[in-house]
Amino acid sequence: KILNIHDWGHVPNTENLPGIPARVTAVHKERYEIVCRHGITHARLKTKEYYMDTQDFPTAGDFVMVNYIENGDSRITATLPRKTLFSRREPGPIPRDQAVAANFDYVFILQSLNQDFNPRRLERYLTLSWQSGATPVVLLTKADLVEDYWPYLTQADRICAGVNIHVVSAHTGYGLERLNAYLQPGKSVVFLG
Repeated sequence: KILNIHDWGHVPNTENLPGIPARVTAVHKERYEIVCRHGITHARLKTKEYYMDTQDFPTAGDFVMVNYIENGDSRITATLPRKTLFSRREPGPIPRDQAVAANFDYVFILQSLNQDFNPRRLERYLTLSWQSGATPVVLLTKADLVEDYWPYLTQADRICAGVNIHVVSAHTGYGLERLNAYLQPGKSVVFLG
C-alpha cells in the first residue's frame, strides 16, 4: 500500500527536485525516522549536501527530499522550506540556533489544574507559540483533580485572550472530544508544557 504523504501535513513545493518527499518523524543522532509513500523507514544525510552546502539539518516535523532505498537507509538530499519552527540556543562557544520541531499547525500548551498551574509559564509558552508561527491552543489538564476549574479558566482566559482554551482530563476523558477538531489528517500538533 502506498501512503499519501499529504496526510502527514502540507508538503512544500517539490517540483524539479530529485527524489521523493518524506517527513521526519524522529531524530536519532545521525539517523532519521521518516515516513514517505513507501511507509515508515530510516534515512541518513547525504554528506555533501549537508556538510559542504548550506542545507538546514532536518529536525522532527521537517519535510525532506530523499533518494529512497528499499532495503537500507535512504539518503536525505534536501530540507524543504519550513512553515513553523521551534528552536533553541545550541550549547557551545558559537551562538547559533538548533531546530527542535518544524512544520506544525497547532501548539498544545499544557497547564495542569493543580499546584503546578503557573500563569508566568503560560505567558512564556504562549509567546513561544506565537513566535513559532503556529496557532496556540491551551489545554488545562487534570480537570479530575479540582472541584472547580473556573478560577483557573478565568485566569488563563485573561492571559490568553483570543486563544482557544479547553479543560480536559486524560483520566476520565472529560473534554477530549473537543480536541478532535485539531487532530485531522494533514494537520500536525506539538505539545509544550
